[in-house]
Amino acid sequence: MNFKLSSQNIQYTFKADKYKGGEMTRSLKDVKLDATPDSLVKVGKAISALQGDDLTELCLVQKQTLNVAEAENK
Repeated sequence: MNFKLSSQNIQYTFKADKYKGGEMTRSLKDVKLDATPDSLVKVGKAISALQGDDLTELCLVQKQTLNVAEAENK
């Protein structure tokens, strides 16, 4: 049985004094399944530059599925 990557989202964390608590997160849905870490960082840095803050962290959240009936028939 193997899981299949079905979707992924990314959450960026930005830091600046203008944010309550000094940080703000921004989430993006439907990230391409073949997105590379480098490309995800580039997007985060571009957003950060537009907002005038610092990118501090990103978290990739993946959803994987397993079709049980299909897996049991193999």
